[in-house]
Amino acid sequence: MAVLDRKIAVIVGGGRGLGRTIAMTLGRAGARVVLAARTVSELESAASEVRAAGGEAAPVRTDATREEEVRHLARWTRDAYGEPDILVNCAGEALLKPLAEITWDDWQRILAVNLGSVFLTMREFLPGMMARGRGAIINLASRAAITGAPAASVYGSAKAGVIAFTKCWTKEAAAHGVQLAVIAPGPMDTPMRWAATPAFDRTHVIPPQAVADLVLLAVSTPNLVYDEVLIPVSINY
Repeated sequence: MAVLDRKIAVIVGGGRGLGRTIAMTLGRAGARVVLAARTVSELESAASEVRAAGGEAAPVRTDATREEEVRHLARWTRDAYGEPDILVNCAGEALLKPLAEITWDDWQRILAVNLGSVFLTMREFLPGMMARGRGAIINLASRAAITGAPAASVYGSAKAGVIAFTKCWTKEAAAHGVQLAVIAPGPMDTPMRWAATPAFDRTHVIPPQAVADLVLLAVSTPNLVYDEVLIPVSINY
């Protein structure tokens, strides 16, 4: 039997990059994967890739910064499969700008994509998991939220918010049988990384599969206890 046999996994930001790799990994492990992202072509391509590898996947076009679209994702998932067992939040957008050049629109957009999406999806799915007494939510943050970087101040602030928001719900969720954790990787080999920093040293990036394997370990081990909600990930070089 596959380790995630018939488990329902919602992957927000599952069309490309790390989210796509996580979707492939959980699909190969037997999960029924619901892929949510804004770009239909990337969603359909990712779903086809999961199916080609023997998994089950359904694409649901979702802008996770919009309340009604997240509610639609939740309704669609419950109608098609039932209450999800796993939620992984991978939606993200980076921004590198000097402080004087950061606009109010930049601030609102980056916080909405990276932090607002976590609030909206957890609000939709966490109560149902707690009512049922089981589930796992993994939110993806960034090392930038821990170490800081002047040009990445808005992105780092948003990801720091993801860490704080997750921590605030961890004990209550655990009391109802739901695991919460934040994985905060350093630079990864993803389209978002190369779009933000095309000249970054390619020998200093983390393979997305390494992080996806960590997600699989977390969601497939229900009795796993985290001494810390935050799991930083970096690479030796």
